[in-house]
Amino acid sequence: MSSDWVQKKRIRFKDCDPLGHLFNTRYLEYLLESREDMLMEVYHFNLYEYMVERGHAWVIVRHEIAYLAEAMRNECVIMRSYLIDYDPKKIKVEYQMWDETLTKPKALLHTILVHVALSTRKSAPHPSDVMELFEKMHAPGMSSSMDDRVRQLTSGTPR
Repeated sequence: MSSDWVQKKRIRFKDCDPLGHLFNTRYLEYLLESREDMLMEVYHFNLYEYMVERGHAWVIVRHEIAYLAEAMRNECVIMRSYLIDYDPKKIKVEYQMWDETLTKPKALLHTILVHVALSTRKSAPHPSDVMELFEKMHAPGMSSSMDDRVRQLTSGTPR
């Protein structure tokens, strides 16, 4: 994915526990929503329009998340995402949440999504134009191992 694209977002009061920590489930929502925004802003790719017009969508089949540091109420965080792997029927996306200065990682999420035909509810191959888009989005050279990525991010390697 575009390594230049980042999204800054403030942690909202409603999304935090009484101690001011972002609820664990809300990390997923913040990260997934930032990815959708990036697809629209950078690639002009609207997931809803794709689903309606093509009759296909991506279904999440696996999440693996590492909570690396607390995200606190009213804190500004930076989110990034990268397409780290893809094949004819599935994709793997890495999401990162950082502090505002991009020096302290807050969370790392790896998600596998399967491309499905809505009419059959079965996996379906990506169309050729989508595979071409994936070629542009792909972040080559990034390890798909969660443990490797946690080590890299916590040692100060943001990508």
